[in-house]
Amino acid sequence: MMKAMRGRIAPGKHFVQNSMEAFCSVSRKARRFLLHERTLVSIAAVRLNSREMKPSIRALALCIGFTTNILAQSPTPAPSPLQPPADYDLHWGVKILMRDKVELNATLYLPKTPEGSLSKTPVIFTLTPYISDTYHARAAYFASHGYAFALVDVRSRGNSGGEFEPFANEPRDGHDIVEWFAKQPFCDGKVAMWGGSYAGFDQWATAKEFPSHLVTIVPVAAARPPLDYPSYNNVGETYDVQWFTLTSGRAGQEHLFADQKFWRTKFLDAYKKHVPFKDLDSFVGNSSKNFQRILKHPTADAYYDAIVPSAEQYKKITLPVLTITGQYDGDELGALTFYRDHMANISPETRAKHFLIIGPWDHAGTRTPTDEVAGVKFGPGAILDLNDLHRQ
Repeated sequence: MMKAMRGRIAPGKHFVQNSMEAFCSVSRKARRFLLHERTLVSIAAVRLNSREMKPSIRALALCIGFTTNILAQSPTPAPSPLQPPADYDLHWGVKILMRDKVELNATLYLPKTPEGSLSKTPVIFTLTPYISDTYHARAAYFASHGYAFALVDVRSRGNSGGEFEPFANEPRDGHDIVEWFAKQPFCDGKVAMWGGSYAGFDQWATAKEFPSHLVTIVPVAAARPPLDYPSYNNVGETYDVQWFTLTSGRAGQEHLFADQKFWRTKFLDAYKKHVPFKDLDSFVGNSSKNFQRILKHPTADAYYDAIVPSAEQYKKITLPVLTITGQYDGDELGALTFYRDHMANISPETRAKHFLIIGPWDHAGTRTPTDEVAGVKFGPGAILDLNDLHRQ
């Protein structure tokens, strides 16, 4: 997908080889059936029905047949993200000034160049609430393959200034980050975004502000407030409190967030004691201003309308897009809603530049695909080297 930054984008290129062209309409139920019947169709260059959001997908597609085997297999693994290349230069604590004078913190990875020289390259960045170090392996990979890559902490996370109000500031901040990078001496004027979940959402939030130097986005498992977070079908989730604990303060809270025994015990105790949902944050021991804020917006309203593209804004988002989600991804609804709404409001020429990959993956697997979900094994085709795909 990153070839779009160099003016070269070949629709379906990576899906032509060893694939079959097909016209297929695959419902969610049918996909589940096919998966368990040892055949999985994963769809690229897909077109959703633009008139209404249906669980079915109309795929005028290059369909890859992933022949799955529930029994053990030995697929060739993708390069391990735990062993990133080391051929890059690092710039720690880069400060990016926003329009309201708040400084966001970035960790910048640059391609290694001979001492004293400077190479201008495209810049890819991720805007994340999960602390920049989370994406170190990905950044190191791209910097080692000729791209500048920046990990930017959202407001009040990591070493960034300001106050963290989930989703609210990302449209303006994303715009300002794009334009800031475009002016730097290491940038050739082309800026792209990559990232998943929250960092998938904020790509759409940025795109609707139309920064002039943004050339492509790769929203992966993009959350789409308020459809799939912080509520689901207008029902609040206990997970909200868990997530707001993860993103409390400046440091990461990964171990507490991952302590499922603690959270299950707390939530069950709250249920038995009839604790009101609005008091759940204080009940678990972390009174949260952000949790209380979302309770004031239980359904789609002007608060959420301001952070996602409108129909008119979608019409003007004409850059290449690669949407990625998984059949077991909790944010599949969000990712496909963004996809559907964009496709419904753009020209045929722009539709030809929006690509979709749906794999047999859970939420984390949309960024680092594996061949297993919840004990179900798939064939080797389930493991894609997404780093390599993005790079080309």
